Amino acid sequence: MLKTFVLALAVIGLPASAFALDTVTCADEKGEVSLTYVTGPAFVQPVLSVEVQLTDDFGVSTNADHPDYDGEYVSRGFVGDDVEGGEVSWRDEKGNEHRALSFRIGRVTEAQKAQVGGVLAVDGGGLWTVTCRSSDLGM
Repeated sequence: MLKTFVLALAVIGLPASAFALDTVTCADEKGEVSLTYVTGPAFVQPVLSVEVQLTDDFGVSTNADHPDYDGEYVSRGFVGDDVEGGEVSWRDEKGNEHRALSFRIGRVTEAQKAQVGGVLAVDGGGLWTVTCRSSDLGM
């Protein structure tokens, strides 16, 4: 089935890499926080998962199998030409949505070199400038 899908993409002229997953890992300079997120081909919600870990053992994950998961989910995510980001939220017992964190990551390339980085904000926790690595860019 996957071979048929890739063949169909080739026939209509879309590169298979346009539908690949990209894992981005980020950290601040002092090592106080780390961010990992995965983007994929979903048009409605291209940010598929997010994990954040602070050095004081506070963590957030949208993966239900992760120990830091407490019902958080990607509430808003986007991937543009040079910037991507999202928000992670949770719902209280009344169903009201609360933001847990947000991030904006930019990508700049020149010739065969790339830099990826941006800002991570953890609500009630702080704001960090982060430098990132992208699997899509071979970093």
